Amino acid sequence: MRLARPENRFLRLAAALLLAAAVAACAGNVREGRDFVDPGVAAAATAKVAVLPFENLTNHPNAGLIAAQLMMTELYDRGLFQVQEETRTRKLLAELKIDPAHLTDIAAAQQAAGLLEVDALVIGSVSEFGYQHGLREEPVVGLNARLVDGKTGAVLWASSHSATGGGYLDRSSLNATAQKVISAMVGPLAAQAGR
Repeated sequence: MRLARPENRFLRLAAALLLAAAVAACAGNVREGRDFVDPGVAAAATAKVAVLPFENLTNHPNAGLIAAQLMMTELYDRGLFQVQEETRTRKLLAELKIDPAHLTDIAAAQQAAGLLEVDALVIGSVSEFGYQHGLREEPVVGLNARLVDGKTGAVLWASSHSATGGGYLDRSSLNATAQKVISAMVGPLAAQAGR
């Protein structure tokens, strides 16, 4: 019986470790998403839009505000809409005593759009925003968003995406993972709007 040489065993072990690392790197960064974009959204690309604080369905105390700010940054970056400054939106909501959590109802969203003097609202919720515990902590983000026409109440865009960290080779933070999720959400909207 012939025994394998030590060099061959070392090469096989190294190849197996590299393969395992590649699979582990791909296993992270898992993304799931669903999107709807109304074909008429291109006409609304120059509309004035307010991004409301997202409804926070997580244990993270500021997840809704963080998600809304990241959404605004993405919309600014892609040149989509005339985005009303967040501080103005929050000030008006406070003055008008409007709770953004109640704006998931289309009729309430339409009324708020009129009071905020915008053409449309981006409303959403945060379903996951934290760390998943396992062999190591991985950031987990789940977001839902809709663009609601302020006059008709029609949903012009809806998106629901989630992602888990970056795997063993990519040490993404919670914020970076959220940015990736929002970029993936806005991508189909930007494509339909021609941006």
